[in-house]
Amino acid sequence: MSDEALDLANLSLDSGGDLRGWLEEEGVLGPEESAEVSLRLPEFLSLQASVRELFDASIGGGPFPAAALERLNDVSARVPRVLRFDAGGPSETPFAASATPATLARIAWSAIELLGVSERSRLRRCGACGRYFVSTRSDRRWCSDACGNRTRVARHHARRQSRA
Repeated sequence: MSDEALDLANLSLDSGGDLRGWLEEEGVLGPEESAEVSLRLPEFLSLQASVRELFDASIGGGPFPAAALERLNDVSARVPRVLRFDAGGPSETPFAASATPATLARIAWSAIELLGVSERSRLRRCGACGRYFVSTRSDRRWCSDACGNRTRVARHHARRQSRA
């Protein structure tokens, strides 16, 4: 579930349409639900800012900002979850009156899970593009091979220019 928080943190949200497109593209919500949710863009922008603050604090090794942590916990608490045991095993079911609180809560839960487990130490910010990612290796500095290649090529060209 931690991907939803990473996705939101990396997303450029300039309009409700951007939010709606992301929700539909990710299959988080259908068209009708995403239309309702997209009208509440400020709530997503607020959560996004809090998640980014918490990620940056985690990467920097500092304490979590109190206001960002409070916002994350508040969004998480808006939607109760019930753990049920069915024939197929345990399942966790969120209960929400509408799609917006449920979607915001899922993203908050995603961030809490990411920041509260061992993956926290693997959270990074790409040195090339600035995107957040969970590193698969301790020495990884880029979110993708493309960013790593761009950085190495730029460094190579800079060395050649300095010699000339």
